[in-house]
Amino acid sequence: MHWIALLTAGLALILARTLRAPGRSGMFTGLAFFLSAFAVTSFAIRVGSEQAEITRPTEYDQFVTYAAEQVRAEPATPFVVFVGASFSRNAIDDEALTAQLRAAGYPHRVVNLSLQGASLQERDAHLWQFMRMTGMAPDVVFLEVADLFDSNPAYVFNVAKFSDRAIEQFDPNSTYWSMKGLAQGACHGMADCVKNWVLLKVHAAMNWTNIGLLATGEAASDVEPFPSFDPQNMPRETFDWPVDEIVEALNVPAEIHPETGPSWARLFRLDQRERLQEAGVRRIAYYYPPVLPPEDRQYVARLCAGELAEYPCIAPVDRQLLSQLEGEVWLDHEHLLTEGADVYTTWLAGQIESWGALQ
Repeated sequence: MHWIALLTAGLALILARTLRAPGRSGMFTGLAFFLSAFAVTSFAIRVGSEQAEITRPTEYDQFVTYAAEQVRAEPATPFVVFVGASFSRNAIDDEALTAQLRAAGYPHRVVNLSLQGASLQERDAHLWQFMRMTGMAPDVVFLEVADLFDSNPAYVFNVAKFSDRAIEQFDPNSTYWSMKGLAQGACHGMADCVKNWVLLKVHAAMNWTNIGLLATGEAASDVEPFPSFDPQNMPRETFDWPVDEIVEALNVPAEIHPETGPSWARLFRLDQRERLQEAGVRRIAYYYPPVLPPEDRQYVARLCAGELAEYPCIAPVDRQLLSQLEGEVWLDHEHLLTEGADVYTTWLAGQIESWGALQ
């Protein structure tokens, strides 16, 4: 336990004792004292932990720390951040993309800030954590968009429950957007909606009352840096698509017509753009790495033609790209092996240049 966390815990106990209910108090008086003491001690713990920059440690914190080190090493260099989930973590080699863009005349440093299963809210929170840590705004932010996350505002419960990662996620902003999405019916059936509502309320309460924070929390300065890009060289044992099925899936043509995403996701992106632009981000763009299911590629292409038409938006429906992925370059049906990542990274560099996103 961090020494400031220990000190904060001790202060909380002193406050709890000081604010205890007087003897022979009635039920309502005792309850009022309890709630008051609970609120005051929770607030004291939160203030102390934030002053010490104590966080619930997750892999994302390691990625943020590593990315911040890379950017601070070149303080005069403009930088580009790709923010996504595992699609991006396995597909974007940020070192290779940096080298390719610099070879094309762009000075930018590329940062991959992606984690498997990261919801829109979790990505946004760690992007801001990264900007606070560096004290700088990216020149360009590329935001991954996918139907998997647009259609589930409580996606974190698919990958983690009652973990530091899940509890940390439900700050007031994330809770608001999750509730907004669930209220609009962005869940899969009544049972799923009820489950997510219950889990959301429990996790938000655990976050706001600091449950477990002082036991497992770490100071930001103690988080070990680690790169986000996760190169893989062997397919998953459960992935059994033969090459002919891969080719067939990649050759399904996309039927593209303008669409918008679910209301909550569209409004979230609007709010996110406004906040990033106010912080000094020059340009915001969208993208999605290639996957085998054609309907997922098509979803992004339709958003690029509709909701996101005003922004650089790179959907993986280019025939030249997909033809180069017609082989054993897949980790599974949604993620690329290193060979596939090399193909996508090179193609992505060309797309960024053709869009003029860095100019």
